[in-house]
Amino acid sequence: VTKDDFQSFDYILCMDESNLRDLKRKSNQVKNCKAKIELLGTYDPQKQLIIEDPYYGNEKDFETVYEQCVRCCKAFLEKAH
Repeated sequence: VTKDDFQSFDYILCMDESNLRDLKRKSNQVKNCKAKIELLGTYDPQKQLIIEDPYYGNEKDFETVYEQCVRCCKAFLEKAH
């Protein structure tokens, strides 16, 4: 994520609170930040706020994260912004 991204995009969505904290800190260094920085899980109809990194898990963990991301993205796109 570059400084220009904070000025170019309306939304920057992330997976967990560590990402959220890092992005918000970085956005504070950008003049005219227009991006709304949120957890993608905020849009999850199943209310799973955090999307866990499946890297150290098994194949099923990757499938779970994929399904969660698809649910969240659909809900995000269906929401009137």
